[in-house]
Amino acid sequence: MNPKDYYTSINLKSTKLYDYLTSLSFDKLTWFEHFEFQTSEVDISWLDKDPALTAIHKIQPIKQLGILQVLPNSFYDWHVDLHRLSSINMLIKHKHSHCLFGELKDEHHINVLELVYQPQTYYLLNTKKYHSVLNFEESRYMFSLYFEDEIDYTSLKVKLKDLHD
Repeated sequence: MNPKDYYTSINLKSTKLYDYLTSLSFDKLTWFEHFEFQTSEVDISWLDKDPALTAIHKIQPIKQLGILQVLPNSFYDWHVDLHRLSSINMLIKHKHSHCLFGELKDEHHINVLELVYQPQTYYLLNTKKYHSVLNFEESRYMFSLYFEDEIDYTSLKVKLKDLHD
């Protein structure tokens, strides 16, 4: 399994947005259910305040920003996103969790690849590949976004070529 077929890190780091998100009192946010996640919106004005989001938005316009919560001691099962062709995510807070991509090897086995998130780092994700989240202990919080016009991972990777390795 080639990691670049599943995810790619963006070279521009988040600064002010990451600091803002990590300082939030998550229990005071307004949450709503969205595809079995608890979700809270992030103000769209961050598109002008975060250099990485500004650069991405100029290339592929962004429609919505948000935080996804995975509850403690839970497993978000293997899936492909139904409503997104690709996404850009950044881990905000977790204690012990794993983001896994998988390919069916045979009837009883799945080959897995783990995305180990680095702080302040955005990742372009191929949401049309099977992936899951295994979370322990405390809630896990992830920044995520929607594009105005859906675009597949490979096409977006080409469009964002100057922003990643």
